[in-house]
Amino acid sequence: MKRILLMAASLLCVFSLSSCSSSKKVMKAPLSEGETEIALPLSEPQYNTDAKFWRATQVGTSRDISLAKKIAMQNTRQELAALVQNEVKSVIENYGQNAAVHEQNDNEALYKELTRTVIDQQLNGVEIAGIKVFRLANGDYRCHTCLQMSKEKLEEKISEVLAQDKRLLLEFDKEQFKKVFDEEMSKCANKK
Repeated sequence: MKRILLMAASLLCVFSLSSCSSSKKVMKAPLSEGETEIALPLSEPQYNTDAKFWRATQVGTSRDISLAKKIAMQNTRQELAALVQNEVKSVIENYGQNAAVHEQNDNEALYKELTRTVIDQQLNGVEIAGIKVFRLANGDYRCHTCLQMSKEKLEEKISEVLAQDKRLLLEFDKEQFKKVFDEEMSKCANKK
């Protein structure tokens, strides 16, 4: 009797342990003949835009290593600028609507102009998040770069510039701007 109970308990343990693993297997899509999956440098999650930083990654190729790096950096700056301007544009539009209390806001163009100036200035202070250089078989160099810009620093600088502009002095509400900025940045972070 003890033997049967011991055997039943053993079988029960084996079945319960085997049922703990997932029955779903992750299947990779089969590759076609001649197809090869490529792992791109600087494509890991730490090089993607998140709640604290905008990030952009680009590549440059040249026979000269410094020129390859320069091309990659320029391409990355352009991509980062476009990304930041696009996201900040929606912040300004939403803030402009809130500040005007549903009336036509005559200063929206001024907001856009000032933020564009701040973004251009802040692009000079971007940080290098990653850089990888490869020497190709033909002797050329390929440089991959990832640049990042702090969302918090940009928000602070935009708030400061908008608060100091005499044309907007009566209208600008720093707390309201920060609230709209934070809302838009959380939307952008959740998209990714």
